[in-house]
Amino acid sequence: MAKWHAMLEYIQFPLKVLFFATILLGIGNSIINPNISYMWDVKNEVVILISEMMRYSGGFLIQIFPLLVFLVILTRKFEDAVPVFIGFVSYVVISLVILFLENNDAPSYFYGNMLGIQISFHADSIFEEVTRIPYNTGILSLIIAYVITMYSYLKSRHYSMHGILSFIDHDAWAMILSVFFSVLAGIVFAFGWPLVITGINYFYSFLAHDLLSPINLFLYGISERVSAIFSLQEIPRSAFWLGELGGSATDNFGIPYLGDVNTWYAYQNLGIVTTNAGHLLTPYYLINIFLIPGFLLGYYSLVDSKRDRKRYFLFFVIAIALSIICGNSLPMEILMLILAPLLYIVYLLIVGLLYAGLQMAGVSIGYWFEGSLMVANPGSLLDLVPFFRNPDMSYSFGMMIGIGLAVMLVFFLLTRTYFKHFSVSLFNLSTRKEITHRVVKALGGFENIRVLTSTPDKLTVELHHRDKVDFDALRAEGAYLILESKDGYLIRLGNLSTVVAKEIKKQMKQLPSV
Repeated sequence: MAKWHAMLEYIQFPLKVLFFATILLGIGNSIINPNISYMWDVKNEVVILISEMMRYSGGFLIQIFPLLVFLVILTRKFEDAVPVFIGFVSYVVISLVILFLENNDAPSYFYGNMLGIQISFHADSIFEEVTRIPYNTGILSLIIAYVITMYSYLKSRHYSMHGILSFIDHDAWAMILSVFFSVLAGIVFAFGWPLVITGINYFYSFLAHDLLSPINLFLYGISERVSAIFSLQEIPRSAFWLGELGGSATDNFGIPYLGDVNTWYAYQNLGIVTTNAGHLLTPYYLINIFLIPGFLLGYYSLVDSKRDRKRYFLFFVIAIALSIICGNSLPMEILMLILAPLLYIVYLLIVGLLYAGLQMAGVSIGYWFEGSLMVANPGSLLDLVPFFRNPDMSYSFGMMIGIGLAVMLVFFLLTRTYFKHFSVSLFNLSTRKEITHRVVKALGGFENIRVLTSTPDKLTVELHHRDKVDFDALRAEGAYLILESKDGYLIRLGNLSTVVAKEIKKQMKQLPSV
């Protein structure tokens, strides 16, 4: 579990980039949001250009976030530029092999690439031009490229530079091995991924058969958020938001509209309030405006140091404001998954229940956007603004606020409860007292602890005698980062931090001599 929590240290910089990307995307979308054109209608071409640059830059950074994580992990793992370069080449080779060997008979939303790799060439006839795009494999091809890079680089360190191939050095041999295995991996993906596509199509067809069913919406909600973690979110969004699987409608002129987003837009133009459209987008409002802020408030409430509270206050204010006003839950979902996996599972269940419950309650508030799916950012407060003045939407608004406040309170309490009581037991067989005893012993005993504070992912300890600290014992308990400062030690224990700190303080109160 310590290695899993250590991922947070590895991806800290990419997470900051992702957070910055959501700011760019949110601000860019807010300026030219068509839903609030009656409040401000931007006509200045320079402002429009800057807004488009911001939202597409943000969308692209979000799209390549897994690749940034991939490169940063390789950099931190080896502290050498060679494996980073080899890893990138491995990913490109896998993508290119898939591109040339894949079938082109799957729906278009199963094709895509983080780097936009595609080729155009002449097929059987010189008059027929074909454009090929590799399968959208999300982070799975990156994971394979990472395994290949690790194996090839480590294997090359034992390569004996003798014989007729002595002119090949270790780095070149690592590259040769990586390309060879990447080609094999690309072949496997090219011929194996259609089986995955078949499974996904079967699942989507099952959901689309009765998309108003609470059970189907429950399953859709969970699968859609999981797909975002795997960087595959454009598949369900294309299929259901913009495709026939999400429903259809026809306006007064006989123009057909496909997908939940377009169907909602058609009904709005006809002045019809319905629960048959927008139900795939409605939960986003509760996720961004209530659920994610509930998590952030719960997290911040567990920061028991005044210094840390003051230090983190502005960040949490900005994060909550961005979630409400601009809307994008992905950064917090990734943080939750790494720091608190069990809480993330509970979060997914709540999201699924929101999809089912809102449909059962007859609450439907959709979303419409212009441009690529890459810049779609549903569920912000600004997207709700045009409906404030619509009396036909008053029921949906009232129910949304009531359910949203209840969900926020519940998830706030669940976040606090998880970090205070249940963060130990998921993958750790020891009790909190046993873990606390070993941590205290590694710190030199109760008598050596001067001041102890904590956040949900770290301990800060001021000690009387620093030379009594057993760093190896702390690492054995899951400390993946230990930093020394003038005030003591900052110890990253992951989600154990709050539980351990609480138990140490409890036991210290029972010791009159301390």
